[in-house]
Amino acid sequence: MELRSGFPLMGGVLALCLLCGPAAAEAIPAPPPFDFAQYTQAGFLADRDALTAGFAAAEPGPSRAVARLNLAEFYLAHVMLPEGRSVLGDEMPDGLLPAEQARWRAIAAGFDIMEGVGVPTGTLLPNADWANWQDYHLWAALNAITQGGAEELEGNLAGAADRLPAYPPVFVEACLPALLEGAIAVKQWALAERLSRDFDNYPELKAQPVYSFLIGRVAEQSHHPEKAYAAYREAAKGRDRYAQRARLALVDLGLAKGALTTDQGLSMLAEANLAWRGDRFDLQALEQRAHLGEKSGRDVEALIAYGEILTRFPDRPQARTAAEAADRLLKAFYAKGAAGKISLTAFTEGHQRLEPYYEARADFQAYAEQFADRLLELGATTQASSEYRKIREALSVQRKDNPEAVSQDRMAYLALREAEALARGGQFARAAKVLGASERPADAQELNQFNALQARVLAEAGKTDAALDTKVTAQSIDHLRLQAQLHWKKGDWSAATRSYRALWKTASGDFSETDAVQLLLAAYRSGDLTTARSVAEVFPRLAGREDLNKLVASLLAEPAKLTPLMDAAARDRLRNAGDAIEMVGAEAKRAGG
Repeated sequence: MELRSGFPLMGGVLALCLLCGPAAAEAIPAPPPFDFAQYTQAGFLADRDALTAGFAAAEPGPSRAVARLNLAEFYLAHVMLPEGRSVLGDEMPDGLLPAEQARWRAIAAGFDIMEGVGVPTGTLLPNADWANWQDYHLWAALNAITQGGAEELEGNLAGAADRLPAYPPVFVEACLPALLEGAIAVKQWALAERLSRDFDNYPELKAQPVYSFLIGRVAEQSHHPEKAYAAYREAAKGRDRYAQRARLALVDLGLAKGALTTDQGLSMLAEANLAWRGDRFDLQALEQRAHLGEKSGRDVEALIAYGEILTRFPDRPQARTAAEAADRLLKAFYAKGAAGKISLTAFTEGHQRLEPYYEARADFQAYAEQFADRLLELGATTQASSEYRKIREALSVQRKDNPEAVSQDRMAYLALREAEALARGGQFARAAKVLGASERPADAQELNQFNALQARVLAEAGKTDAALDTKVTAQSIDHLRLQAQLHWKKGDWSAATRSYRALWKTASGDFSETDAVQLLLAAYRSGDLTTARSVAEVFPRLAGREDLNKLVASLLAEPAKLTPLMDAAARDRLRNAGDAIEMVGAEAKRAGG
């Protein structure tokens, strides 16, 4: 049974064994009883001054060591732990008589116990030679709380309650919450009732969250959940660790009894993490949030809790578990988002909430890329380009720290994706700027893809010559068409004719009406009537306007030998052919070629 208590001065909870020191075979006499009752709050200053003066005036040796013990005992009685520990020191002074040696051990153990560290079981207690020591049961019970020893607590708790009134009020006030919680933990209800009544003598203590929290514990374990819930709610209004424990207890009880929804529980735990930070009860709230989020399928909530653990408690054992769980949940969340199994709104919100916690992870940019890809897939081009840019910037920082961490091809690929997103959104000038400033891929195939996109965005940005100068080796159908269009735009009819002929040859099945009209016009204007006639011959199949194509075919037919007298008519005939071809082109474009 764990007996963890939130006792602020003891920090943790209980097990057994009182006095520190070597586990020697020889009998060690019990110390004299602690006479803490002689130290009152009213006489604090006079006692401190007298003991300090005695310590300063004592001769070096045993008398000075005893004076040191007297002053340390005074501080222990007033629960002034750092001051007393400083006076006592970590090593037992030489020259002490056996009884004073035992006293030193008892005082040193007292500081350990009140600081929440306790003393390990088996060092001095239980011990037949110490069993009759008047303070044995109290300190053994308090130590059992720090070490989690239920058996030792049960055996000493009643004696501890009997001895406690012999101690000064400030000491009783410090120990009473832990002893009451210990009685609750081992279900000694009569003793718990007795100790709870003792709170009446300490109205300020009773008004603090600890009292309401412990009353809630009694009510909960006595199967009175409504009373427990009310007591926890009252305790949760405070600002100390008992208030934090009450918040955690409220969530546990509320979920167990159906009084809280999962979302309400997660919200309350998040508020608990804001209200109390830095110790194991803060960590416990984070663990509860993670567990509840994961159990209910709220991956993002669980991941945020795990991220908080990794950020704020990196040296705790729980951080390793949190890291393993985060690996699994990140993979699952981004896989679902990329596959469209969650809405884009939920995916976006989740990514934005997770980014502050995980962006420094080496693998997170791959997850961020899945998010950006999904944005681009759904047409959110501006947001997608922004995400690709953020990924590039993050990886650029990684490269500065470790040039081998991210390859040149990886950086170029992300620039390519950013530019593609910008281009799809019509932001061609920005896309061209991104590619112009980027590193080039080392891989030949990726470089070709990079250059092809660069040529397209340069063309769309109005930089025709730069687009034509971009080297693309493995030319796709789209790139062949782009080149032809760019030559057409420049009025380079011979080059346009060559490019369109190459496109026609490479992808005859993908040669559109517009392509055919542009080739026909380019060939005509460059004087390549052979190509123009070839297009005219198959144009009815492409344009679906047989009447117009018959006209084009007749105008481009091989003319009879002309006499000088017929020269003017021939020139008129060519002009008419040009007009007819222009009309065909306009018709084809309006038809959607």
